[in-house]
Amino acid sequence: MRPIKRSHVLAGGAGLLAGAVVPRTFALAAEPIVLGWVGPLSPPGSYAAGQEMKWAAQLAIDEVNAKGGVLGRPLKVLYEDTKGTPDQGTAAMQLLATQKVAAVFGEFHSSVALAESQVAHKYGIPFLGTDVWTDKLTAQGFPEFFRVCPSNSLIYTMVGKWATAAGFKNAAIMQEATDYGQGAVQVLSDIFKQHDIKTNVITVELSQQEVTPEILRLMNTSPRPDIFMAIVSGASAYNIVREACNSNFAPTAQTALYNGGGPALEKELWENDGKCAVNLICENVALPKTKLNSIAKRFVATFQKQFKRPPTGTAMESYDCVGVLSAAIAQAKSTDHKAIISAMERLKYTGSRGTYAFSTSHEPAWAFHQFMTAPVMLIQYDKLNQSPDDAPILYPRDWATVDYLFAKPTA
Repeated sequence: MRPIKRSHVLAGGAGLLAGAVVPRTFALAAEPIVLGWVGPLSPPGSYAAGQEMKWAAQLAIDEVNAKGGVLGRPLKVLYEDTKGTPDQGTAAMQLLATQKVAAVFGEFHSSVALAESQVAHKYGIPFLGTDVWTDKLTAQGFPEFFRVCPSNSLIYTMVGKWATAAGFKNAAIMQEATDYGQGAVQVLSDIFKQHDIKTNVITVELSQQEVTPEILRLMNTSPRPDIFMAIVSGASAYNIVREACNSNFAPTAQTALYNGGGPALEKELWENDGKCAVNLICENVALPKTKLNSIAKRFVATFQKQFKRPPTGTAMESYDCVGVLSAAIAQAKSTDHKAIISAMERLKYTGSRGTYAFSTSHEPAWAFHQFMTAPVMLIQYDKLNQSPDDAPILYPRDWATVDYLFAKPTA
């Protein structure tokens, strides 16, 4: 196992977070409250998403500390690069457990989070998942694990309803060989079966770079698929989009192109795929511009100014994780793990993506400690270098900004 580099960051600066902080200056000698962060900052993980998550988290930390910290103490974060692999995630969480962290947040890849959650459970450390979707995470019933993002069942039930409404009949699906990918496709397959939508599924590794043979195999099935769905969350998704385009498979007038898992939201999509990403459909774990609250608007403006790019819903999730944990620690009046967990179960905290509250129901099993009203929508890019918040919203229909359910390329 390769060693993991660790950076210790104590932030300062101007801030915007409200409600979870003590509005007074802490003494310089105050012992910091230490949080751990885990996520992919290098391949084969979705490093672009990981970097954006880290940026957003640091903005939130800066803001909390500028207002006096939590319980009169500054926050300090230990950042760990998990590289999108479960073994690195396990090592990162074990390392953080030795650092007496009050809680851990982050992660983008479900299989990595599953490995990390086992360690968090062993040591009783509160773990707030940022953008990890597999139902298995909350279905484990671990008291330590909470999730601010939607689950596979919430996301892909919506995607399945959209695909059915759009009239697709033959779906070609490329799934990553992970708990996220296989879980997502299971939800989709169940819905597609109910509506007589034929499916042809091929599995690829998250780190797999050469996908041309698999794409040609899907493309040449009869009848030709009317939608190609790449359920791949790693950086290899950019190769898949480019190869599908260069093979004249999708997006075309015959076959729509969908990417699930998050990489299509990043600016790196355009840097890697250029015009091939025009007409790409993907989910966005954010609210429409028209529904952003004042917290979200301030965060978007600050993030855009500092990083020269608009934040994605994933960045907002990461930003809100700091607010949720700060509020829980303040409510618990303690950094004791059990006290924080108890506070999170009773918490109501308004962040950039709405008011967070975590279900304590086990029906269904994945609902436990899930943010049940986590926002998610489907968008379709219609311009080169378009940001997700400017792309047309296809679904749900009460958020839609266009009349159509999807657009076909005109050329």
